[in-house]
Amino acid sequence: MKSTDPQPAAAREDAYRIAAVSRLTGMPIPTIRMWERRYGVVAPARSTGNGRLYSRSDIDRLVLLKAAVDAGHAIGTIASLSDDQIRARLGGAMHRLPPQARSSCRIGVEGAALLDRLRQAWSARTDIQLSAASASPDSPGEEGLDALIVEIATLAPPALKALRQLRSAVRPGLTVVVYGFGTRQALARLDEEGVLAVGMPADPAHLARICLLGVAYAESPRGGIEQMLLQPAGPRRYDAQFLAAIARRPGAMRCECPSHLSDLLVKLNAFEQYSLECESAELADASVHALLYSAAAHCREVLEHALERVLAHEGVQPPPAPLRQGGADPA
Repeated sequence: MKSTDPQPAAAREDAYRIAAVSRLTGMPIPTIRMWERRYGVVAPARSTGNGRLYSRSDIDRLVLLKAAVDAGHAIGTIASLSDDQIRARLGGAMHRLPPQARSSCRIGVEGAALLDRLRQAWSARTDIQLSAASASPDSPGEEGLDALIVEIATLAPPALKALRQLRSAVRPGLTVVVYGFGTRQALARLDEEGVLAVGMPADPAHLARICLLGVAYAESPRGGIEQMLLQPAGPRRYDAQFLAAIARRPGAMRCECPSHLSDLLVKLNAFEQYSLECESAELADASVHALLYSAAAHCREVLEHALERVLAHEGVQPPPAPLRQGGADPA
């Protein structure tokens, strides 16, 4: 007679122990065990030591069930339903799944040309899932996207109206408009509606960081600092060689502030590069690194501005741009 008990599972990448499942789903371990034992919501495999091993599909189902319970449904009334039936019950009130419980950031793109460009640029990324977004009832567009990216040549009233219809249809967590031309009034309206505007041509790497930051902020309202971090910082103005020259230069100030400022910029430059290169396949980690990169870049830009003031106070004329990337010592 064939046993229906879960069989021992060999070690594989998609096998998670219960402690990891608790962290990914935000559910206490006793609750997971109780739902499994009493309602049979999942049937994890077993390791050779008889420990539970949950698959990615097990985790996805637990997250969906938790979202339904959080929305007011009793676990006993939904435990036997399929995932599609649970989603249908949740409807428009479906809670956004926590980013740590997903394998990629879900981004919808309006426009075939833009979608093709981003697919090419992000072909090697595992932390982003692209799909076409459309407000048409005949389109299989996806609801509950983490981010929506729309390319609009001119921010004219008809285009903005179509954008609102699209946002209403797909309900993204974050909306980014890549635009060519627009009035100040149109840009102000987008800002009032919580839409980020990025001028053409948009850097795909920056668009990816914006979307990942949107995931990082999905569970909390965005204030002034968060809005700033979603914007690109200016390009780096000083390299390590120039900053070292600033630190060596005797100045009129009696303190060591210019030297300390140079040291801080050297460290920020290094950390900014490190956070950019520190990639991870886990979405939660990728979104945090996007946050760290943006924070370091903006801090670096602020301190570079401070250094400009220090140089002016010292009577030092800021060198031309080529010298800011090394070259001669400051006079």
